[in-house]
Amino acid sequence: MLSGLRAKMRLGGLDARCMDRSALTSLLEDAAELSAEPLQAEPRRLAELARRALSLGHPLLACEWLLARHALCQADPQLSYLLALAEVRIGGYREAVRWLAPLLDSADDDLDASLRVDAQSLAGRIAKDCWQRLPKGAARDKALDDAVTRYRQAWEESRDPFPGINAASLLRLRGDEAGSRLLATAVARRIESAADTLQPHWREATLGEAMLLLGRAQDAAGHYADAVRLAKPRHGDIAAMRRQLALLAAVLPEAVALRSVMRLPAVFAFTGHMVDPPGASRFRFPASLESAVADSIHARLHARNAGVGFCSAACGGDLLFIEAMLAQGAEVNVILPFERGDFVATSVAPGGEAWVRRFEEAMQRVNRVEYAVPERHLGDDALYAHAGRLIQGAARLRARDFDDEPRLLAVVDAGGGGGPGGSLDTVTSWSRVGLQVDTVDLAALRGPGDASASPTVFAERAVAENAAAPNSLHREVRSMLFADVVGYSKLSEEHTPAFLVGFLRRVAGLVDAMESRPELVNTWGDGLFMVFRDVVTAADFALSLRDMIASVDWTAEGLPTDIRLRIGLHVGPVYPAEDPLLHRPNVFGTQVTRAARIEPIAAADSVFISAEAAYALAADNQDRLCADYLGTLPLAKDYGSQPMYRLRRASDMA
Repeated sequence: MLSGLRAKMRLGGLDARCMDRSALTSLLEDAAELSAEPLQAEPRRLAELARRALSLGHPLLACEWLLARHALCQADPQLSYLLALAEVRIGGYREAVRWLAPLLDSADDDLDASLRVDAQSLAGRIAKDCWQRLPKGAARDKALDDAVTRYRQAWEESRDPFPGINAASLLRLRGDEAGSRLLATAVARRIESAADTLQPHWREATLGEAMLLLGRAQDAAGHYADAVRLAKPRHGDIAAMRRQLALLAAVLPEAVALRSVMRLPAVFAFTGHMVDPPGASRFRFPASLESAVADSIHARLHARNAGVGFCSAACGGDLLFIEAMLAQGAEVNVILPFERGDFVATSVAPGGEAWVRRFEEAMQRVNRVEYAVPERHLGDDALYAHAGRLIQGAARLRARDFDDEPRLLAVVDAGGGGGPGGSLDTVTSWSRVGLQVDTVDLAALRGPGDASASPTVFAERAVAENAAAPNSLHREVRSMLFADVVGYSKLSEEHTPAFLVGFLRRVAGLVDAMESRPELVNTWGDGLFMVFRDVVTAADFALSLRDMIASVDWTAEGLPTDIRLRIGLHVGPVYPAEDPLLHRPNVFGTQVTRAARIEPIAAADSVFISAEAAYALAADNQDRLCADYLGTLPLAKDYGSQPMYRLRRASDMA
């Protein structure tokens, strides 16, 4: 299994979250060589590989490698712990608890002391996460008690400040102020006597948290300011500190003010009209306004400490935004709606050759360029709206990493017209879900002496040569679900009736009970294919299907083993049409194929979703459904690699 990983992972498609591509290349090469080593050497080497994968932000790789040596993990406590840690990082809490249990239950002499502390701390984190997700009640209270107990045990055995400060904060959240103060004092003294045991930024953050618990808010502010200074550019670590303060704000109002000390760069998305084409007789964004618009964009970004941007790259507002972000050293992520050549023809070249040169220069300097679809435009303007929705969702997910919400900067003329997916439509989409919008008003910049724009005068963008589709079909965005039963091929013929009655009829009952049913349902053997208009409906159904399958005792249904399901979900533009063979509605296109390649790589009892699906869910600004980042994964059947997420409800601990 390990020998094929180097070939399967296409390094050109690595996600930017893996900051060191050469380190990952080396890791994959070392993993490919593992099978050639003597069996007795594998636990040590496997542990080293797993730790490296985790440090590079690829917990799913660590899971894959460790599970491929299942017997070794059962026999080796270090591997058991690493597998539990990897499972936690991909949201697999139940599996993590199962792997941790033997370590927590073993006798004192059977386990290395540092490993026992690590296991206790991880168990504390799981219980803490559970407490945060559960509704008020006995189960939530018990989770908090468990978290305190685990963290306190780890502290008492090791005097490690990390579990110590977590136990102190959770005690305060439980209402034990005296116990919290006592423990916070001990943690602060421990840090002062052993300053080199923590990374500098975590040392200051831990001291800041201890001072806050002791009622010394001014001292806490000083430590937190030092933590931010020392942590740069580890924005994820700063966001973790902010989230801890958000928890404590429930009982310590001073924590709210301290969060402002830990200000992170703001995440911006952008939308804006294209510059008017040369020779235009009416004006929306005349070339003469370029300098004024650029100054307005720069001023807004500087005032808000913009550090991360998401946008397209059309002539006019988009490229001015990119240039302003790059000028202040910010991260820029570009999502183009379709194939690059067609995009230049429709959305860059109409402004003139100078804008094409600026586009090419910008694309060389931005951090990432992605495509809503890699295919051509083919006259389907729905692709612009799809890209706008992905930009909105990607910005929200990135801002969530910073413990914040994104802001849209819009350069628009309210009377300038435009259709679905245009700038005004994007502003409406952001406002509808309660996200903030900063507007640069082109009409105000033009002044009262200029001719006003007419909605009938301006097309939103040009038409690429040969852009029209060869027939009347046009693509529309749909959510596609594929599901497959693990081990179905091992069922014998006598199990077919039980499968038909027990499995398929239960799925049918789930579909029939839906308020908004899927547009299309198909099945073959153990496979399911469903198409939905709405991504939230599709995601809800995927999780309900997962839960229903997991809740049934399949052996009691006459099947030889428990049924387990792999589920994949993708959002993309497809051709809805009448199937000439089946004489019923169907969907066609490369995005259907891409959706089908996700399910085979999904973990059993999980829902894996594409980045497009994760972005679409996040664009709705809802927090009931969450997507946890897994890394860039190779799709089935050598269909390339892409960023992947694991879907869960906010309250899930599975």
